[in-house]
Amino acid sequence: MQWNFEYGYARVRDLRVQGQREKRRGKISIGAIEIGGEPLQPTPRFWKSFFARFGIADNVFRYFEPAEVFERISERAADDTLRYCIERGSQAATSGERGASAPCFSDPPASHHPKAAVGGRLLAVSNPRRAVIRFGEVHDLVGRHDGCDTGYADGIVTSTHRPRSGDQTFAISGDRFQHRFVLETPVDGFGQPRIFLSFLRLICSNGAIGYSRAFRSDVSVGQDVGMCIARALESYDNGDGYAALRQRFESAQRSWASVHECVKVYKLLTRMKQDQETGKETLVRDLHRLTGNLNELYGLANLDALSVKRQRVLPARCRVYDLINFASEVATHHASATGNRSIQAWIGSLISDEYDLEGTAEAAPEFADFFVSSDGGGPRASLN
Repeated sequence: MQWNFEYGYARVRDLRVQGQREKRRGKISIGAIEIGGEPLQPTPRFWKSFFARFGIADNVFRYFEPAEVFERISERAADDTLRYCIERGSQAATSGERGASAPCFSDPPASHHPKAAVGGRLLAVSNPRRAVIRFGEVHDLVGRHDGCDTGYADGIVTSTHRPRSGDQTFAISGDRFQHRFVLETPVDGFGQPRIFLSFLRLICSNGAIGYSRAFRSDVSVGQDVGMCIARALESYDNGDGYAALRQRFESAQRSWASVHECVKVYKLLTRMKQDQETGKETLVRDLHRLTGNLNELYGLANLDALSVKRQRVLPARCRVYDLINFASEVATHHASATGNRSIQAWIGSLISDEYDLEGTAEAAPEFADFFVSSDGGGPRASLN
C-alpha cells in the first residue's frame, strides 16, 4: 500500500473530542478527535506525544473531562500550538500543509458511535519548531544506503542495514550469522531516529533485533534530519555491542527455557491473533510442539495457577535459543509490521536480562532450522 501523510498546525483549543464515559467503570473512551471539522482516529502514539508535549499523565481523563483538560492546557500553556501528522491510505487526498480551525470541542451524546466516519489516523503531535523528515525522504534515503526489509507502521519507518565493518559472518554451534542493524525513523515528528543491533540468521533469513536500551543508539539530529541520518548510516558500527549480543546468543544455547518465558510467548501470539497482526493460524500449535505440552508435563489445566516465581524455575523442553529462533521466524515471515515490532521487543527484553535458567543445559550439536509449519501463513506487511 502507498502511504500518504498530511501535516498541519493547530492549537489545543481547536481539537474537538468525540468520546463517551463508561457509566460502570468511569473510564472515557475516545474514538475520534476532530480537527478542522474532520474526525480522525487517535493512535497510542498521538496520546504519548500529547502527554509528553504538555507534561501530563495518561490517567488525567479518569478525573477530568477531555474538554476541561484541553481548555486548561490552552489557558496555562505559554504556547499550545501543535504540528500534527495524519496517516492516510492510498485512496486519501494527497499530502500537504494546512492550518486547523474548529469551534470549541464538546462531548458527543451517548448514542454517538466514536469510530463512525473517521477519515484518517492521527499520529503524533510535535513542536512546530522541531525538524521533521517526510516519508518520501526516508524512502529515498534508505534506498540510497542499500536498506532492505523496509517496513512502516504507526508513524515509524524501519529498515535493515549492514554496519560499516561489513557482514562479519560468524558461527555459533553450527548456525551462521551476519551483523546487521535496524534503523527506526519517525516521520510524524515525535522522537529521535534510533538504531538497534541485529543478527541475521543465514539458514532461514531470520533477523533477531535487540529492541532494548542495552542494544540501542539514538541518532542526534539538527535541522537537517536527512543529513544526520545519512551520516549515521554511512559510519555506524558497534563492535562491543555485537560482541555482547553474540555472548547472549551463546548463553541462550546453553539455557533451558522456563515455563515463564514460554507463557510470555504464548500470550504474545494470542494477542497478535486477536489484533489481526498475523495471518498464521498454527502459531500456538507450533509453539506447543516446540516447548512440549507444559500443561500435561506439570499436571495443570492452567499454567497461570503457578506463581511467576515458580514458573521461572520450571523448565520446558526447549532451549531459550529455540524460543528466540521461533519468535524471530514469526516476526520475519508471519507478522505485520506492528506484530514484528512487538515480537522483536520481547526478544530484546529477553536477551538483555539474565535468562531464568541461565547455563542449565549443555550446548546442543545443532538446532532446528524452522519451527513454523508451512500451511496457513500470512505475509508480513512491507513498505512499497
